[in-house]
Amino acid sequence: MAAGRDRRPAGQRSPRLLLGLGIAGLFTVFVVARFPYERLRPVAQEAASAALGARVEIARLGLGLGWGGPEATAHELRVEWPGSAPLRLERVGVRPAWALAWLRGQPRWHIAATGAPGRFGGQVAPDRIEGEFRDVDVAALPWATFGSTPPLVGRVSGRLDLSLSQEDGRWDGFADVVGENGSVDFAGLPVAIPYQSLAARVELAPQQLALSAARLAGPLITARFAGAATPGSGAPASWPLELQVDIEDVDPALRSHLAPLGIRLDREGHASLRVTGTLAAPVVVAAGR
Repeated sequence: MAAGRDRRPAGQRSPRLLLGLGIAGLFTVFVVARFPYERLRPVAQEAASAALGARVEIARLGLGLGWGGPEATAHELRVEWPGSAPLRLERVGVRPAWALAWLRGQPRWHIAATGAPGRFGGQVAPDRIEGEFRDVDVAALPWATFGSTPPLVGRVSGRLDLSLSQEDGRWDGFADVVGENGSVDFAGLPVAIPYQSLAARVELAPQQLALSAARLAGPLITARFAGAATPGSGAPASWPLELQVDIEDVDPALRSHLAPLGIRLDREGHASLRVTGTLAAPVVVAAGR
């Protein structure tokens, strides 16, 4: 039996198929007929604000034809979440994605966003986010909405794939992240830890936010990380944390500061330790305690 095949009678599939094709066709007609889309700008701002839970302002709205087909473009966007600095994007393009989901009556849209905070390109639907991000300024993201401060200082790139469960309404998936020349700066750390390279996979599941594999290499310390934060009733910053850290190398000048913490290095500069507490207030615990 072929996996994922839609076995509903053709009569049940047709209305959804026609709906999907109709939306894509109407989008194209608007472009060709030069629909006065600027009148839609207030509607687009209101819809985007409701979807993002933020105040969205669009300076200019337009439609055009590109390599991928008809595309709506919003220019000079200002997105502001409560308690966060405004996120400013130069351009956001939206067009129907080339996806078989349209034939099932499930619209998929291709989003291309660019601006000072970074770039994103991928497919978006009410139950799916998949794409690649490039040179994203971590500090520019709305961390206040999660009750947290930025965990990193610097820019990162990578890809993500998230899906919304129709059963319990929760998201799951993963994000692969790489970065260079930044620093780890959790609120509970006494000082920021600089790195020259960072690679991590973050996995989101209904019952945990996991760091399944991560490696940080910098002038002070090189280490591998793995662990998870368990969602609780409060903001993500208050979630209980359980992290295993394997130190591969430490700058000699830093070694004397580790001993008072109960972290004993072997002759090659290796050590293992646990990090507990919460995302906002991590606690370093020597291995074996």
